[in-house]
This record gives sequence, C-alpha cells and structure tokens, in this order.
Amino acid sequence: MTTDFSKLTLFVANSEQIKVHRQRTFEPWGRGLSLEEFVKRDEAFHGLPHTTDGKHTVWILALRENGHSTLDFFCSCETYQREVALSEGVLQSCNRKVPLGYGIASVITPPKNRSRGYAKHMMRLLHYVLADPTLSQTFPSFPTDQWGTPPAIPEGFGKGIVSVLHSDVGEKFYRACGIGFGAGDGWTVRGPIGTIWKVPKQQVILMNSGLGNIRWLTKEDQEGVWDEDALLIQKEIGEATTPCFSFLPNNGVAESPQAWGLFYSPTESEGDIWGARIEEQGDRSNLAFATWCLDPGREGPGTMLITRLRVTSEQFPILLDAAFEVARRFGLEQVEIWNLERSLVDIGRQLGGETSEREDCLSSFAWYGSGNKEEIKWRYNEKFCW
Repeated sequence: MTTDFSKLTLFVANSEQIKVHRQRTFEPWGRGLSLEEFVKRDEAFHGLPHTTDGKHTVWILALRENGHSTLDFFCSCETYQREVALSEGVLQSCNRKVPLGYGIASVITPPKNRSRGYAKHMMRLLHYVLADPTLSQTFPSFPTDQWGTPPAIPEGFGKGIVSVLHSDVGEKFYRACGIGFGAGDGWTVRGPIGTIWKVPKQQVILMNSGLGNIRWLTKEDQEGVWDEDALLIQKEIGEATTPCFSFLPNNGVAESPQAWGLFYSPTESEGDIWGARIEEQGDRSNLAFATWCLDPGREGPGTMLITRLRVTSEQFPILLDAAFEVARRFGLEQVEIWNLERSLVDIGRQLGGETSEREDCLSSFAWYGSGNKEEIKWRYNEKFCW
C-alpha cells in the first residue's frame, strides 16, 4: 500500500504524546528496568541542564488533521539543541553569533507501522525544522507538490548548521533520509571508531609519576573542567586550517551520557568519581583530563566509556591507568574510547588496546552550511556528545 505523505506532517509532542513515546522506547532501550523505573529515569534525565530552556523536544509524525491530539501517531523521535564550534572559514558563512546544532535520538516506530516509510519521512521532514536554509545557497526547497505544506517551525528552531545522530541500524537508512528527495544526502557516518582495553587486574603504571599527580573529579569538579575544555575546543577549532565543527562538552552535554547509567550503576558507594585530572605540582594551566560514564554490561561486558579525553602522548598512559583503577572498583571488564586521536593510537595499542569500527552507535551528521559536506570534519567526535 502506497503512503500518501501529503496527509502527514511533523508535530511537537504534547505531554500525553510524550508519555506514549516513552512507553514505546521502553521495549528496545529498557535494558532490564521495569516500565516504571524506565519512565522515572527518563523524566529525571530530561530535567538535566542539556534539556532545559527548550533545548529538548519530542517530535511525532501524524495525520495533519489530528496530530495535535492523537495518541496513535506513526513514529517519533527526540532532538537536543547544542552550541557548535566552527572553523574560521565556516564561521564566516554562518550568520549567527552562537552557532547551533542538534543531536537526534530515540527514533522509534511501533511494529504495526514499520516498513511503510514513516520513519524515513519523519527524518526527511526533520531537516526542514532544524536547518537554517539561509546558510547554503543550494539548500533544497520543500517539495510541496508531493508532501503538502511544510511543517510548522516552532520558535527557536530553523537555526541549525548541523545535526547528528548515532545509528543502531547501520549506515544506509539514515543516509537515505535526505533533504527533500535528495538520495544519499541525509546523515553520513563519520568516525565510528572505538578502542577497547581489557581492564588489568592490578595497577600497571604509577599514576603519581613525575608527569603530575592524579586528582579525581567528582560531578561538581567536572563542570569546571568541561568549561575550560570548551574554551580550548573553540580556540582550536577556530584556528583549524580545514573546515570543521565540534560540539562542546559544557552546559550539561557531557553530563548526559553519565546520567543514562545512574539507574544501572549508582556511584555513591564509589566516592562519586567521574573522571581524573593530571596536575603538575599544583599547576592547573595545562588541562589534561578524562571523564567517563558507566555501562554495566546488560548487553555485553561491563564497560567504562571515556566520554572526553584531553591529554598529551606522555600523559595518556597515566590517565588510562586512572580509568583502569576506577573500573576495577566497579568490577567492570573493559575501558573504551571513541575516536582516539591519531597521535595516541600507537600508544593505545602498545598498552593493549584494540581499535576497530563500532557495530552500533555509528556517529553520523547532516550538514546544512555552505561548502562540500565531504570536506567537513567532525572534530572531538567522542562519547560526550552522544
């Protein structure tokens, strides 16, 4: 049966529709929680800083005639608005003082609505409410002859230069969700690389070495570290000689992957340690740190995921050993880092790490700015912006 997409459009979900969306996402992502626990976790998660002030939105695809009220919508997803750092050339073409991007998550279609093109159409429509079409002279116009009138753009939207997602269904589906009828110009996979170490049973490197002392980071400590890191990222991206972008870890962004694990691995019994920083005899001018989140292994080996890493090649073994130390306290089996910097890959291998392409959480982006998308680099493409 052919779907008449002109009868469908995108709506911002109301409170009752959000409840249905949460119930639908429970089955694939509940991971051993009860529905009540899952909903409680989701409500707590969406009260964190990265979701407040209109930064988090649930979208539904529904019939134009009843989309504001129906609880039987076809599919749904979520978006998170985030600040973006841009290289100088890209920034000059962006007409916004604070460049914005979006993270997309929790794309869900109930079984009865699958294989009818609903999710693909929802994602194609999503481009038109997230993107700032004035940033590119080649941005496709909305195909009203086949899709009807464009979806309403709520206040605060239509300002994005990029949107990203992490695909669990391979790389083809989201790439095919192009802008308009563009084939293959949707979300393109970039850098789905992970490096994994088995956690040694005992400490192998002296953390308090001549290269500096380890200071453990609590939740309160890490906020200041992420603020420092965000300033450095903006500076480094701004000075880049090739077109690139990055998300920033502060304002709650890097906190979000940690929050997902709180219902699985409470941290109070382990001293609330969420990262480590190297300090050289009290000198904090050179930022070197790692922050992490926990995946207790309901779908595989118990893992500590390093969400953000800033370190020199000399300091890397020390911070990795600090991560091993905390992973042992939690009884986790391995430590993982996404997109380890090239200068650290050989060292990581010498320390027992295995680097390969991930089979899930494939980092992908859609570009709405000027320039050739294939030439745009996604810098600092790490777990913090998942």
